[in-house]
Amino acid sequence: MQRIHDKLHNGHWIYLYDNDAPILLPCLYCRYTNVTGLSVVHEKKRVEDTGDFEFSLREVEIGDDAQYVRGNQLGLFLEWIENYNNPSINIEWHTALPSEYINEYINEYLIVEMQKSEIVVSKAISALCSYYNWLTYFFDIKYKKIFVFPEYRALARANNKRVLIVKYLLPSTREALYRQTSSLLEEIVLRNGGELGCRSSENRCFYLDDFKADGQTHDGLRSLFSQLKKFPEKEEFKYHLSSLHAKYGSARTLYISRTHLHLMMRYWKTERPMSSSNNLLVSNSRNLTKGEVISERYGSTVFCKTLSKLLKVMSENPEAYTGQQSLDEANVYHHLRHSFGTDIFHDLCIAAKKKHESITTESRVYIETARRLGHKVDGKYANQTTKIYIHACGEREGLLREVVDAQE
Repeated sequence: MQRIHDKLHNGHWIYLYDNDAPILLPCLYCRYTNVTGLSVVHEKKRVEDTGDFEFSLREVEIGDDAQYVRGNQLGLFLEWIENYNNPSINIEWHTALPSEYINEYINEYLIVEMQKSEIVVSKAISALCSYYNWLTYFFDIKYKKIFVFPEYRALARANNKRVLIVKYLLPSTREALYRQTSSLLEEIVLRNGGELGCRSSENRCFYLDDFKADGQTHDGLRSLFSQLKKFPEKEEFKYHLSSLHAKYGSARTLYISRTHLHLMMRYWKTERPMSSSNNLLVSNSRNLTKGEVISERYGSTVFCKTLSKLLKVMSENPEAYTGQQSLDEANVYHHLRHSFGTDIFHDLCIAAKKKHESITTESRVYIETARRLGHKVDGKYANQTTKIYIHACGEREGLLREVVDAQE
C-alpha cells in the first residue's frame, strides 16, 4: 500500500493499494476530518436516577494538527496490517478486525517491539479510536475497545526514559522468576516463553492428543510423554506449533527439553483439573472458566504477578541477590521470548564463528533465528528485527560482564 499526505488536491492523507486504487473508508475518514474538522469520541455518562452508566458516541471539534496526526497514525496501522503474515488479516477486511488485533498493534508491536513512548502510543490510540468510532457512528460497525493493557503500562512509561528498559533477561534471572511461581501451570507458562520462545497467546497451542495441521498429523503431548519412557537417552523432543493458532500464521517447530517435558507431564498427572479440553494448559480458577483453555493474556498476567513478587523478595533480601541482574516493573512476558531469541541468535553466531554485528538479513544465522521464532524473513520490518537482536547480543554481553564483576 501507499500513504500520501496530499496537500495539493485533497488537503489530507490518502491511502492507495499498490495498483493505485484508493482504500476507500480510510480515505473517506480523512476527508471527513478535513472537511468538517470533527472527530467521533466514545463517552460514558452516569444516569442520576439509577446510578448506571450510559455510553454514547458524539462528534467533537479537532484542529489541523490533530487531523494530520490521526491520518498519519492510521496509515502506520494499515501498513502493519499489510505486513501481518496471516491471510485472514488484511487491509480489505480491516474494518471488521477484532479488537484483540488492534490492541495487539498498540501493546505488543508499539510498546514492546518498537519501544514507542507514551506520547506516541497515546496518539495511536486516539487515531484508531477516532477511526473505528467513526465507522461505528456512520456505518454501524461493531464498537472496538482500544487501550493499553494494565501489565504494559509500566513499560510504556519506561519507554519515555532516555535509557530504555533492558529487554534481555539472563538465564539466572529467568530461573529466579520461575522459582517465584505459585503452581506448575504458572511455571510452565513462563518457561514456555523463556525456553521455547512462545508468545503469551501461544500457550493455548499445546495439545494432548495427536492432531492434524499444516497438511499432516503431528504428535500431541501424550505421544511425547510416551517417548520420555521409551527413549531415556533423548534430551530434546519436537513439537509442531501449527499455523492455525500460531501468531501471524507462522507454523514452527518447538524443541522441548527433557526436563521441561517432564514438568508438563507432572502438571498433567498431578495438577491439571478434570477437563474435556484437548489443551494441556487449562484454567484452575474456581469460577466458570475452570477446565477451559487459559486466556491469551494469561502468560502476561502471570509474569506481571511473579515479577512483583520477585522484586519484593529482592528488595527484602538484597544480600541473597548480590550480582543478580536488576529488574524493572516495566519488564513484560514478551521479554522472556525476546531473551530466548537473543540466546538462539548468539549461539548461532558462535557456531558460525561470526560477530553478531556482521549479521545481515541474508545470513543463515538470521534466517534460522527467524525460523525458530516464527518471524517473517522477507517482510518490511525484517532489517529492523535483525537490528533488535544485534543490539540485544550487546546487552547480553554487558549484563554477563556486570554479573561477573559483582561476584569478584
